[in-house]
Amino acid sequence: MWFSYMMLFFQAVLEMRAVVAGAMLLLGQVIDALATPAVGMLADKYGTKKNWHLTGSIIVTCTFPLLFVRCWGCSATETSANVAWWMPSYYASLIIFFQIGWAIVQISHLAMIPDITDDLQIRSDLTSIRYMASVTSSLMVYLITWVVLRATNYSTFIGPTDDYKFRDVSLIISGIGIASFCLFHMLFKMRTSRDLKSNGHTVNNGTSSLKIENSESVRLVTKSRIIHFLQMPLLYQTSLLYVFSRLYWALSLVYVPLFLEERLSVNPSAGSELVASVPLVLYISSFFFTLLLKSKINNCGNYMAYLIGSFLSLISCLWIALAIDPDASIVQIYLVATLIGAGSSITLVSSLCITADLIGPHSHQGAAIYSIVTFADKLVTGIAVVAIENYKCDEVAACPQYYRGVLTFACGGSAVLGIISLSFTRLTFSCKPTI
Repeated sequence: MWFSYMMLFFQAVLEMRAVVAGAMLLLGQVIDALATPAVGMLADKYGTKKNWHLTGSIIVTCTFPLLFVRCWGCSATETSANVAWWMPSYYASLIIFFQIGWAIVQISHLAMIPDITDDLQIRSDLTSIRYMASVTSSLMVYLITWVVLRATNYSTFIGPTDDYKFRDVSLIISGIGIASFCLFHMLFKMRTSRDLKSNGHTVNNGTSSLKIENSESVRLVTKSRIIHFLQMPLLYQTSLLYVFSRLYWALSLVYVPLFLEERLSVNPSAGSELVASVPLVLYISSFFFTLLLKSKINNCGNYMAYLIGSFLSLISCLWIALAIDPDASIVQIYLVATLIGAGSSITLVSSLCITADLIGPHSHQGAAIYSIVTFADKLVTGIAVVAIENYKCDEVAACPQYYRGVLTFACGGSAVLGIISLSFTRLTFSCKPTI
């Protein structure tokens, strides 16, 4: 919802200027980026991952639905002077709290994977399963959006009168999310501290177990290992793999709906439900290829999987540039969406698997490492969106296919940069020192 419909809601429904809408997304990404490392360090040091996850879930529950509800005093009848400052201030406040909550949810949940098992293969499987769950939830978002757009008063374009549709979608999704995280916290059990100590902090000697580290030495060793991670070029190269895979994924989610809305201004025959059905196809493809990757990743390896996903992403961008004009058939659009879903899912899952391999047996530093790896993508995505919106023409007639160019060059550039980063990362990983 954040990437696919936030910009659409701000621009088409609230009639917010493109630059201001882009600044709202940048604000969210900056807050997420700043909160991510702080959460990573604190989650490793204080409390349990489950408690952090529950806290973040509650914050998201309280703020997310309000992001898709027209603010009080923001109707079209209000004076433009009041709306000009009140609307950005209101949504900026919600975005700050929402993104802090989301950072807590994301990092604590990722960091549970190394805590669950020390086996690298099981970690890869859990990463794929986690991504499949994410894809499933996204499929539900687009399916619910498509049903709401079709079941309510039908319109060719999305405009200010459609605000209640976004409100209904956000409330339905929030209800499902509340039920999901409640079930998760009731049913899921983490390994106990005794289990973790038996795996890493005690040594069996016949019938007795000798304790080899006290709390102070554990703290010093943990600190030294984090510093050692920070000194490794491989950490930053792995981060670049994740950054470029996320950038491709995020820009696709943001600009596919805006591209479709742009296309409808020239060819309105398909109707506004395309902004839900095309992302739905994208995520069905993503789900299918994640399942395929889970069973085949052992045969091809994480690095080869990332390379394949990058080439699929690049092909989708070339297809958009060469063939997807305003008169292109809907079938072609669905085929391109299939390629986008395949490329983004393969690169994202494989980059997270590479990160899990980098962590190795040091699961007690998992949150810190994941926060470092995911830090840059928040800032890069937000800056990219603001830059793209800043160069958008004020009049649609001046650049009628602007978002088509964005999907071609911005997303295509992300795929190319991912391939370049992969070549350097592969060379470094082949001679990685033992940690």
